[in-house]
Amino acid sequence: MPASGQELLDESIANCQKIAHGLGEQNQGWEASITEIIEKFGEISGTFFFKTMPSVPATRTVQRESAACLEVRQSEDWDKFGPAIDSLIKNSQSLIEKAGMKGVTLT
Repeated sequence: MPASGQELLDESIANCQKIAHGLGEQNQGWEASITEIIEKFGEISGTFFFKTMPSVPATRTVQRESAACLEVRQSEDWDKFGPAIDSLIKNSQSLIEKAGMKGVTLT
C-alpha cells in the first residue's frame, strides 16, 4: 500500500528537523527557512487534505526533496546545498498552499 499524504508529511518534517540541526553554523538564513517550513508543516499536519489522494503527489515531491536535501546536508557539500534547499522551499510552499485548499469547493 502506498504511503498516505500524512505519512509522507511526517517523514518530510523529520527530514527537515535533521537538516536544521546545527545548520545555523553554516548559514542562519537556511536554518530560518527550514525552521519556518517545519512550523508550517506542523500547522497543516493532520488536516483533511492529508487524508485525501490528491495530497500524495505534492507531498511525495516534498518528501523526496527533503531526503535529497538531507543527503547533501550530511555530505556538507554546501555548493549543492543552496540549490537543494531552494528547491525544497519552493515545493514546500506549493504543498502548504495546496493543503490550505484555496479554491477547492467541497460539496
